[in-house]
Amino acid sequence: MAEDKLVQNAEDVRTAIKIALYEQHMTQRDLANFIGEGEVQVSRAVNGDPTPKGQSVRKKIYKVLGMEE
Repeated sequence: MAEDKLVQNAEDVRTAIKIALYEQHMTQRDLANFIGEGEVQVSRAVNGDPTPKGQSVRKKIYKVLGMEE
């Protein structure tokens, strides 16, 4: 049950970021360049990477895209 919630939350985060990127007319590559992170790291963060680095990158993404944490 807990694992299902974790997977769903990751999907919700990914969807919200993808929508925000679309609304800002940005690609993940644009986003990576803008926040000074590698494309792979941004992809991992968007897809729910639970590591401290993934969380740090998501915070940058949320700030740039005007999303709440």
